[in-house]
Amino acid sequence: MKTITLVLSVLMAILSYPANGAGETGTDCLSCHTRETPGVVGYWKLSAHAEKGVGCRNCHAEAYDEATHQAPAPGRRKPVEAAICVRCHEKAAREHFAGRHGVGFRSGIACTRNHPDAAAATCASCHQADTKTPFSETECAMFLAQSPQVRAEGCIACHKVENRCDSCHGSHDTSLDAARSPETCATCHMGPDHPQFEMWRTSRHGVLFTGKGRDYAPDCAACHMSGGSHNVSVGVTIGPGGQPYPDKRRDNERMAMLGICAGCHAKDFAGKNLGNGDEIRRQSDAMLSEAARIIESLNVDGLLMPSVAERKPHPVVGRALELGPQMLYENLSGVEAEFFRMKKFHAITAWKGVFHQSPDYAHWYGNAPLKLSLSQIASEAMQLRRIKRLEDRLDNLSKMPSTGSGDDPARGLRLLRERYLKGELSADEYENGKNELLKRLGL
Repeated sequence: MKTITLVLSVLMAILSYPANGAGETGTDCLSCHTRETPGVVGYWKLSAHAEKGVGCRNCHAEAYDEATHQAPAPGRRKPVEAAICVRCHEKAAREHFAGRHGVGFRSGIACTRNHPDAAAATCASCHQADTKTPFSETECAMFLAQSPQVRAEGCIACHKVENRCDSCHGSHDTSLDAARSPETCATCHMGPDHPQFEMWRTSRHGVLFTGKGRDYAPDCAACHMSGGSHNVSVGVTIGPGGQPYPDKRRDNERMAMLGICAGCHAKDFAGKNLGNGDEIRRQSDAMLSEAARIIESLNVDGLLMPSVAERKPHPVVGRALELGPQMLYENLSGVEAEFFRMKKFHAITAWKGVFHQSPDYAHWYGNAPLKLSLSQIASEAMQLRRIKRLEDRLDNLSKMPSTGSGDDPARGLRLLRERYLKGELSADEYENGKNELLKRLGL
């Protein structure tokens, strides 16, 4: 019903608004766009921009050819970025760029984490003075490893939030209800790598909000954009790559979040919950460190399959093992693939599940699969080392001179290997055959 009402409102706005009423257009933008893009025009006519006389060229001047009074050819239109919005919305833009949404996601400390002191970095740490131009053009390795289509639809579609206010506000509609809606946040903040929306929706906060509305329980904006601020990082105590803040900044951010929680809860109650989240994050990090140690040891011993040397070079670190922020999710060994799931999915879900008051996400979607993955990596490492020991024995025995007897161990081992390589034996049959032969030899 809401959709039908909105569509009818848009149509009425199109029909009732003067055809040349696009504010400071200088030309008749609407005479074409009412026909070619009526939905866009309708949304604009219902917006606060139209009400205040903010027209097409106020925002689209850079995409307009003053000499010919023509818009650029299709495919050459420039997007309206935050630099345009800041002309009127200075306070909101200043807050936006101070928060996580305003971080340079494709360069500097946010995605590549290549700044030597990321915890203390400021805008000037990554960008040339008074510009948006980054010092480093290095982009996220996961981004670089994808096809252009995946980059556009699976990466930039969310990470354009740095410079695109319409990521949350929409392009021509200025409805605050839409911008504040948790479903708008869910466009990006969902899925296995950061399921904040799912966590919130299934928490007591989300259940009460769904049943009774904003007056009874908080949504995303209530906690992360308190008082209408566009700085979404107030109260967040770690950096974008999980790097720790200096103690003073961390304490200040925690006090800020406790102040937000105090709108409904006792600070002691909220502090205990947030403290539990801190501790679960430390526990999760310890498990990640243990898994990384196992994988690094396997790499040193040449037991990763495929080996780093056999893979396509990593777009940032080349032919080196990468288990840090630039880790890819392709061209990996089995233990590395499981580590990626630990690092990017399970560990984050465990502690963010606590911070978003979702016990099932904290436990069964986070902590439990995190521990299962660590067990799997440790077990597979033991298997790889066992196979390596058997292979070493096989190599040594295969070098023994033939005795000419019918029960020649070297010949038997060679035949087993040949049958395995031909596909006549499964991996289990091959290993069982080797074990039986080695057992007969007393090895």
